[in-house]
Amino acid sequence: MKHCFVNCLIAFSFSSVLQAYRWSTTPNNDAHAETCVGGDVSVPWSIVTDGKEEQIINIEWLFQALGEGKVLIASYVYGNVFTKANKERFTFTPNAGFHLQGAQTDDAGRYYVRVILHDPKGPLTSAERMVTLSVTDRSPAVQNDAFLVTMSDAIWDDVIEDWTLQLRCGRFVDFGHPPVDVIWTMPSGEVRNSSHEDNGTFVLSVSSPVQGGNYSCHLPPSAPAARCLTDTSPLNAAAQLYVDDKDVRLSLLELLVHFDKTVRVNSDQANLLQNQSRFIQHQASLLTDQDSRLQNYTSLLQDYASLLQDQSRCILDQTSLQDEIITNLKLGRAERTFSSCVDWLAVDPRSGVRTLTVHGEAIRVYCDQTTDGGGWTVFQRRQDRSVDFYRGWKAYRGGFGDLQGNFWLGLDNLHNLTSSGDYLLRIDMTKFDGTSGSATYTGFHVAGVDQNFTLNFDSFAGGNADDSLSMQNKQQFSTHDADHDTYSVNCASIFHGAWWYAGCHVSHLNGRYKDSRVYGEDGVTWYRFDGYHSLKFSEMKMRPS
Repeated sequence: MKHCFVNCLIAFSFSSVLQAYRWSTTPNNDAHAETCVGGDVSVPWSIVTDGKEEQIINIEWLFQALGEGKVLIASYVYGNVFTKANKERFTFTPNAGFHLQGAQTDDAGRYYVRVILHDPKGPLTSAERMVTLSVTDRSPAVQNDAFLVTMSDAIWDDVIEDWTLQLRCGRFVDFGHPPVDVIWTMPSGEVRNSSHEDNGTFVLSVSSPVQGGNYSCHLPPSAPAARCLTDTSPLNAAAQLYVDDKDVRLSLLELLVHFDKTVRVNSDQANLLQNQSRFIQHQASLLTDQDSRLQNYTSLLQDYASLLQDQSRCILDQTSLQDEIITNLKLGRAERTFSSCVDWLAVDPRSGVRTLTVHGEAIRVYCDQTTDGGGWTVFQRRQDRSVDFYRGWKAYRGGFGDLQGNFWLGLDNLHNLTSSGDYLLRIDMTKFDGTSGSATYTGFHVAGVDQNFTLNFDSFAGGNADDSLSMQNKQQFSTHDADHDTYSVNCASIFHGAWWYAGCHVSHLNGRYKDSRVYGEDGVTWYRFDGYHSLKFSEMKMRPS
């Protein structure tokens, strides 16, 4: 292992502010020392006083790692050395020098010595010197211990508009630390730096006319990592390659002929591609016109579909009204009123849209006459995303949606329907895998607007979906523009819905409808049935107890 000691460093001038002492000539102040990991470093500082009466009373050695503050590592006081450093590696001398044995990477940094002198005829004075130590921890290495110069094919240089020959030096598997570069020597003796580094090799670009002779590359002797090479490293010597300029000229001539042929072929191919491009652009223009017409047809069909859907709803409503009229005629009365779907079940067992009269007002509802004996008045249904349930207070009071599809009957209607007696509440739901569940509650009724339509029921009566509504019992209804929950912020805004929130919910059937079983508290959820995973279907209904 090669080592460099401070004794051999270049001179650096130092002007003393004191006249009563002299420093040794080497090493100079602010000098630089380099060594490899495991190497030794000597800093033979010494200071001599000129006067007989002046005495050195204290010497301090300090260390400063890169980016850190100074740390006291040793001191000399009245003939004794006190040290915090490793005594097996550091030796401090009373004349201000020190020796480091077996240097490591964390020894790199700045070393200071500060000398305090005393003259009985004057004040205390001090003198200081500094040296910077670099420790190289990794030497460079080449692949398969082979340091070679190779020649690659000539390439065209757009800058000089000519062919250049590329020589490569390496191949390095490790550039060392600090990383090394290489120096090239031309056949003429001219010294050059590499053009660039590529894939572990240093590249030298040589333009024509190419010099014939030996091209060599070697590491700079001053490179710190180069000093740490082993004696057997191939990088201790220069790598060489002999280049025959006649062979190079012949290769360039063959390359020019091949290039000329290639240009002609590429020109023909370019013309062919240009014609194909024009044809493709023409076809694309035709497709664009067809796509525009198709979009117009699609828009027209969507309008027709929407119109047919509206007409279908109208026909269903008219059919429902006709069924009611026919039912009344069969009963021999011109008009009969029904206050619940149980009343309708006695005269017409079919499910569908019916009219109920509550407190003298007619309400159009959907009667479920098939579930658990029938007689259920449905007041909420979610089966797809066609109706947006993220609405305000006014919409939830009056109701919205399509009674044949997704809808909310309205809080005012719920209050009027449940204020006339005791009701059962039933909630049916379906997961995206087809699993169905239900939950039933007794004593269901909804308070009026003066209590913000508070939810009330007596108890959970059963059902395989289990109970996820008791947390919402006795809670007022909230929307994003009417916050009546018990939480510090608006639950309806946070969870994108409207519900009888507490702080906030374990059921959320008016949440955001999602097209698959995804997790999220903002979805259509019933926690005890499927956690906070979105449900495919939900339906809330009631009937007299």
